[in-house]
Amino acid sequence: MWEDTAFTVAATQDDKASAPDGFVLEPDEARMLLTKLTGVQQKLKKMQAKAAYLCSMRTPSQDPSTAAAHKAMIGNGQGLGAYDYGGGHIDLQLEYITELVERIQKALGVTVASDEDQGGLITGAGKSE
Repeated sequence: MWEDTAFTVAATQDDKASAPDGFVLEPDEARMLLTKLTGVQQKLKKMQAKAAYLCSMRTPSQDPSTAAAHKAMIGNGQGLGAYDYGGGHIDLQLEYITELVERIQKALGVTVASDEDQGGLITGAGKSE
């Protein structure tokens, strides 16, 4: 659905220089962004549940004006109502944020694994002397 853009968390200047085009963040920036995006993701999940509830409401009365207002908000099974459109937008936003969170987590995991590998190499080099 979205263009595929490289996402890199670079710990050093060399990492930044060799990073592909796209987003390049420092680990601290990536962690801060991840925290904020996770909060947004939780809010969107709550909104998604509320939208689903609104879309499942039944008309409180069968009088013509109430039924017409209900049809405009909920739809009639053949056409979408306002709540369906709003719910669809929430779904798209949640999908986008979830993808971004997963990419940042993956990029941070690579950085953390790389740091652990380097730490092991340094420790091993000290023992070999």
